[in-house]
Amino acid sequence: MWAAAVDGPEEARRRLTELARAATHRYATHGHGDETMLVHAATAPNAVLRALPALPRALWVPSLHVAWTASAAVTAMYTPDEPVAYDPPGTFTAQEVFERALAHGDEHVIKLTDTALDVGDERALAAALRAVELSEPLAP
Repeated sequence: MWAAAVDGPEEARRRLTELARAATHRYATHGHGDETMLVHAATAPNAVLRALPALPRALWVPSLHVAWTASAAVTAMYTPDEPVAYDPPGTFTAQEVFERALAHGDEHVIKLTDTALDVGDERALAAALRAVELSEPLAP
């Protein structure tokens, strides 16, 4: 198991960061499997990552294991058989992506965008834009 052999709290933090990044990046090409549920594969480990400073360090490794299990379960359950290529419709700043998510209004789109901003790279922003495209917007 990927999360089994972890050498202490800082390694747990590093792996949570990697997990949130990988799941966010993956959403762009696999989110069409279930545009809502697959958001949680990225947001669950990111939520745990954010909570780490409030937890005793002795709980960081078990928290990684729980987050990894949740992310893996959602991924296994809802991932489509085939990925689809995704290229964002242009280049957008983090602020522009966040504004699109807010205008869209769906809480899952906003949560994934928030996680994408934490990840902080172009692939993560592309995943957030993909969520905007895949999800039904909330009525104004």
